[in-house]
Amino acid sequence: MNPMKASMNNLSARVLILGAGGHASVVLDLLLASGICPMGVIDPEKHPGETWEGIPVLGDDDFVLSMPTEAIVLVNGVGAVPGKTLRNDLFRRFRAQGYSFLSLVHPSAVLSPAVNLEEGSQIMAGSVLQRNAAVGENSVVNTRAVLEHDCSVEAGSFIGPGAILCGNTRVKEGAFIGAGAVLLPGVIVGQKAVVGAGAVVLRDVEKEETVTGVPAKPRKK
Repeated sequence: MNPMKASMNNLSARVLILGAGGHASVVLDLLLASGICPMGVIDPEKHPGETWEGIPVLGDDDFVLSMPTEAIVLVNGVGAVPGKTLRNDLFRRFRAQGYSFLSLVHPSAVLSPAVNLEEGSQIMAGSVLQRNAAVGENSVVNTRAVLEHDCSVEAGSFIGPGAILCGNTRVKEGAFIGAGAVLLPGVIVGQKAVVGAGAVVLRDVEKEETVTGVPAKPRKK
């Protein structure tokens, strides 16, 4: 057997997807495109013995906790929603228990050799990450998003489909960048801030602030 194929088969036997929603289905496609067929999916709203997208449902979070930490590798299939913390809560909970998360890069993504990806990061189809871009743990760079040179996306952040981060931008922990948004060079988006879909951000966004529009302005409460 080809050693690379054997390695992928061994990994497949250990990979569990957390969640069985829309984001999880995209993650599954990414895994399959990378030659990894996960052993199963974990979702409290489904029943063990069922199948989801052709793979077995194994149980809820208790199933994960029943497994030795070295026996499995987790993939976060829970999507990000502004104002909701489930995705990041799951990651922190299982990391605190000693479980590890797989970092994923779709084969169609284009990455500079100088990109830095941390544990559990997910780089989706068609994304482009230029030199010295960095993606923190449990962050998502979604379909066809662009991170130009020296961009920093901190832990637990979400970069929506088609978003463009120009050079030297910084997205702080837990921030959400909507689909098609554009961050101009040097912009800083604060912790847990939200940039609405299609917004063009000319200036820094404060912590937990929501901005929308062209040019982006704080949303009235």
